[in-house]
Amino acid sequence: MGQLLSTTDEMQMPDENLSAITPVHDLNPECTSTNPDLVVIFFHGIGYGKNDEWKETWTSTTSDEKRVCWPQEWLPADLATQNVNNVRILSLSYDSALLGGNEHVTDIGKNLVQSLVSESEYEPLWEAPIVLVGYSFGGLVVKSLVVEVDKRVNARTVNPLDEQAQRHCTKFLKNLKGTIFYGVPHTGGGEDFKQFFVYQSQQFNDVNKKRIAESGILKSFEGFNRQMAELSVDFEIAVDPTLIIYAFGEGRPVRRGGSVLVPYASAQYLARRNHYKVEDATHITICQPTSQQAINYSLLKDVLVLVMKGTQRRTGCLDNLC
Repeated sequence: MGQLLSTTDEMQMPDENLSAITPVHDLNPECTSTNPDLVVIFFHGIGYGKNDEWKETWTSTTSDEKRVCWPQEWLPADLATQNVNNVRILSLSYDSALLGGNEHVTDIGKNLVQSLVSESEYEPLWEAPIVLVGYSFGGLVVKSLVVEVDKRVNARTVNPLDEQAQRHCTKFLKNLKGTIFYGVPHTGGGEDFKQFFVYQSQQFNDVNKKRIAESGILKSFEGFNRQMAELSVDFEIAVDPTLIIYAFGEGRPVRRGGSVLVPYASAQYLARRNHYKVEDATHITICQPTSQQAINYSLLKDVLVLVMKGTQRRTGCLDNLC
């Protein structure tokens, strides 16, 4: 769900103080407009507490062995060729670390309502069309955030601050035009994920193995299937029926001889017709396209262009993509 570490990375592991998380990172610093034409927000998966998941999740290794954070290095330039220039591209940080993380996905959603959607600093951005992009656990955070925003929209307010937050949430939900999911376990699979991360923890020393075993994130996989089914239902109730939903699923297992971590049926569950299996990608690389021609990059770019240009159909399907 996050970026896995090799044994050589262990010396870089952080201490237990993981509180210094900057929640919002600009991936297109050339656009600082508070009145953009489009806002794209990226949500990372589970990591190991290095606090760089917001960037590493979306960093690909290309065929010529270059390391590229593609939302930062490819996307602004490619959108500009389609006359889409005024785009805010944000990547979020939140506590999803196996080493030290103790927040449930619903807690992360609530916190992001406070630190992002309700913040006056970001409120002008919600006038633009919004697209949310989530990888694995980050896709669950996307759904949790949307559900919590919807709760705020429909809540009875009792003071001016609540009313202000409600206005921000209403604007955010109204202008949410698309969600794109990479390897998201919409229908569950918690035990598979738990065993996967337990297996991965064998590369660490005994102290970090114990911290992973006691992680709140790992424990949250208990009852995971039921919780994810409920979250998907709540998400579909919260969003407009015309919301564009696209999904990418992995075609290869992470470990030789194993099965894919997120079964294709689970990855494509919410996307209806608009789901694509990336045959050469594992769960780890599903969000790391190897080139600008790869379907898990080029299709996302096309969706963003068409959302910005307002060619959305009532069916939630875009011209030229269905």
